[in-house]
Amino acid sequence: MSLTATGIGSGLDITSIVKVLVDAEKVPKEAIFDNTEANIKSKVSAIGTLKSKISAFQDAMEKLKDGSSVNQRTVSTGESIYVSAEATSSAKAGSYEIQVEQLAKSHKVGGAFKSDAAQTVGAGSIDLTIGSESFSVDIEATDDLNAIAAKVNDATDNIGVTATVITSDGGSRIVFTSDTEGTDSQISVNATDTSGTGLSDMFNGANLTEVQAAQNSIVHIDGQKLTSQTNEVSNAISGVTLELTKADLNETTTLKIGLDEEGVKENIQGFVDAYNSLVESITDLSTYDTEKEEAAALQGDSLLRSLSSQLRSIVSDRVDDGNGNTTALYDIGVELDRYGKLNIDSSKLDETIKNDMDSLENLFAKDTVGLAVQFDELAENYVKSGGLIDSRNNSYTEETKRLADQREAFELKMTQLEARLTKQFNAMDLVVASLNAESAGLSAKLASLPGVVSQ
Repeated sequence: MSLTATGIGSGLDITSIVKVLVDAEKVPKEAIFDNTEANIKSKVSAIGTLKSKISAFQDAMEKLKDGSSVNQRTVSTGESIYVSAEATSSAKAGSYEIQVEQLAKSHKVGGAFKSDAAQTVGAGSIDLTIGSESFSVDIEATDDLNAIAAKVNDATDNIGVTATVITSDGGSRIVFTSDTEGTDSQISVNATDTSGTGLSDMFNGANLTEVQAAQNSIVHIDGQKLTSQTNEVSNAISGVTLELTKADLNETTTLKIGLDEEGVKENIQGFVDAYNSLVESITDLSTYDTEKEEAAALQGDSLLRSLSSQLRSIVSDRVDDGNGNTTALYDIGVELDRYGKLNIDSSKLDETIKNDMDSLENLFAKDTVGLAVQFDELAENYVKSGGLIDSRNNSYTEETKRLADQREAFELKMTQLEARLTKQFNAMDLVVASLNAESAGLSAKLASLPGVVSQ
C-alpha cells in the first residue's frame, strides 16, 4: 500500500488550499441552514407561548359561560350544624327559617350470624331488590362471608347495595345497606340454594333481620313541613339545595341568600385580565422591535392576524336576550381602549350588578351567542388536539425534517467536493514532482557534458 503526502512535489499546502475552497462554498450555506433552524425553533417556542395564553384565556371563560358563575349567590347558614346550603343564579335573595325534624336514613338488613367470617355458607344465589330493580349474585360452596360480600359489591349490575361483614359479640354476619336514603330504597333479599339450606338459613324469612329502618327526612322551612327521601333537599326553595346534617326541631337555622357582588366583579376582572394578557402576547409575538431592529417570531403570521380579528369581532358583539333587547360589554362598564385592551368602568359595572344582573348574565352566558361561550369555542378551535395550533406545529415539524434532509445532502456534496479537489491537487502535485525530477535530471546531465564549466 502506497503512502501519499500531499504537497511534497509542489511545496504547496494542499490541505489548507482545499479547506479554503470548500469553506468558501460551505460556510455561507451552513449559515443559511443555521439561521433557518433558529427561525423555526423561535416559531415553535412562540406558538407554544401563544397556546399557553389561549388556554389561560379559555380557563377564564369557563367561569363566565356558566350563568350560575356570572350571577352567583352568597349563602349563609351562620355556624349551623343542622343544615348547609348551595344556591344557583335562579335563587332569589332572601332569608329563611329552617328546622330539621328528622334525618333520612338508609335501609339496613342483616343475615343470620356465623361464628366466624371465614365460614362458608352454601351454594346457590342471592337476589337483592330495591324498588322495581334487582340483581343476582351466584355463590359457590367455597365462598365465605367475606367472599359473598365482595361478590355483591363487585357485581357489575349492582343497583345500589353495599355488603359489609360485621363482627360483634354475637358472631359475624353480612349486613346489606342501601346506598340511597329513604323509604323508597328499602332492600329485600331472597336466597336460593342449589345444595343444602345454608343460604336460606342465613338470608330468608326471619333469618334476615332489619338492622336500621329506612327513614325519610323532615324539614320545616318558614313553618312549612317538607318530607324528602334523602338529606339533600333540592328546590324546596327555588334555586337552593339544602344538605341536612343533624336533626333537632327545637333548633332554628337562619338561611340568608344574597347576590355575590364581589364574586361577580372578580370573575369580570378575571375575564378582562385574561383577554388583555392574550392581546399583549399576540402583540409581542407579531411586532417589530425598532430599537433592536428585530422582528418577532410570528410577525405577519396569518394565524395571529386571524385570531386578533376574531377576538375584536366577538368583543364588539351585542347579545340579544331573545326579547329584542341587546347588551354589549360597553353597556355593563367594560370598554375597549385604543390599544385594543379592555378597561373596567367600576361605577358603571357596580350599577349593572345592582340593577341588571339578568343582562350581564345574558351577555356572557346565553346559549351559543354569549360572549364567554363564543370566546371558549374560538379558543378551543386553536388549542384542541388537531386544532389550528397543532396543525401549525405539524408544519414546523415538516420544515425541520426538510431542513435536516437538505443539510445531509449538502454535507454529502461538500464531502464529495473536498475529495474531488484533493484528488485534483494531488494529481497536480505528482505532475509538478515529476517535472521537478526531470528538470533536476536534465540539469545534472547538462552539467556533466564536456566543456561545461560550473559557475
